[in-house]
Amino acid sequence: MASYNRSKKRVIEGIPNLIWGGICDETDDLTLVSALKLCLNHMGEKYSKVYLAGTSCVAFYTGWCAESLGSGMGGSVFLFPDYREPGIANLFRAIGRNYTLVKKTEPELLWKAAVQSIDADRPVVCVEWIPVAHRGHFAILAGYDQEKREFLGRSYAFKPEEEYVSLRPEHLHYILVIGQKSKEVSSLETALGALRCAVQMSKTGIKAGEEKGAYGLVAYETHARMIPTGIDPKQNVYKLLEHFLFWRLDVLHLCRSYAIQYLEEIANEFSPPSRRHVKAAEESYKQLIGIFDANIQIVFPPESDRWGTGLLWRAHEKERPIRELFSTLKGRRRFADLLLKMRDLEQEAIDELEKVVKAEE
Repeated sequence: MASYNRSKKRVIEGIPNLIWGGICDETDDLTLVSALKLCLNHMGEKYSKVYLAGTSCVAFYTGWCAESLGSGMGGSVFLFPDYREPGIANLFRAIGRNYTLVKKTEPELLWKAAVQSIDADRPVVCVEWIPVAHRGHFAILAGYDQEKREFLGRSYAFKPEEEYVSLRPEHLHYILVIGQKSKEVSSLETALGALRCAVQMSKTGIKAGEEKGAYGLVAYETHARMIPTGIDPKQNVYKLLEHFLFWRLDVLHLCRSYAIQYLEEIANEFSPPSRRHVKAAEESYKQLIGIFDANIQIVFPPESDRWGTGLLWRAHEKERPIRELFSTLKGRRRFADLLLKMRDLEQEAIDELEKVVKAEE
């Protein structure tokens, strides 16, 4: 829909809501993918969530806190990107557009860049931050009010909202501005770029930032070490720790499910020898999802209300709240071992993708 301009206020109309839990077909809990898809849809460019997740390398992402289980940083991807986050760069090369990433450390540039994009009828992807309730979730800037010095747009919610909400510029971690058209790279280079990024991210390790993050394969290992002693239901903070674990596991499952679909879609881009490695990686991710589903069930309201939790542990063809597993040291060690098994399958997949990258370069 067209924008309207009243004095120093401008709004892009018609941006859909961002809804938790996949209630709306356009949104899910990989908040970057949803926000990007809705912005690009408004600009007349239709891409599937699988394409956006795979090409941006979100599908291969793992990023959890390195020092504590009491962190929500695993609930959203690319919260702390380098200036040229490889996955984001690969996506925008693929869709043939420039982009600008502006961090909160440059508040005037952030305001100006977002205003110019909205004036050009291009909504802006952003990350909400302290002190808002949705810290670390992607949102959409669809308007601004110069006098109030605020943005207007969509933030994740549990039910649709008719009006845009206020998004204060000082509450944004960074913005991702979708720019003008540029030269597209080939579908082969796009697929290869995604796999290159996947391999690179798997080896990132520990990085200092707003929170000290464990990225890639080491994320599984750090949590496997912390869980046996750090997530006992007898602790007063257990409920919060379980909440953060829920988001880490839910996002991991969504990401690797997208990885499986993306690898299936791009396999034919490569020569037969490389294609076999892509298929082998796909099979490793399927096994990862398989052991996840065999042991863990993620549930949402109203079912989670009935259980009193969103995380269930599966054993002997029965489900029970995961806190029952965590009530013993033996159970917590069993869960830690599961994380390490998933790490091993992730390593197998990455080894296969690295063979493709080396063969095709």
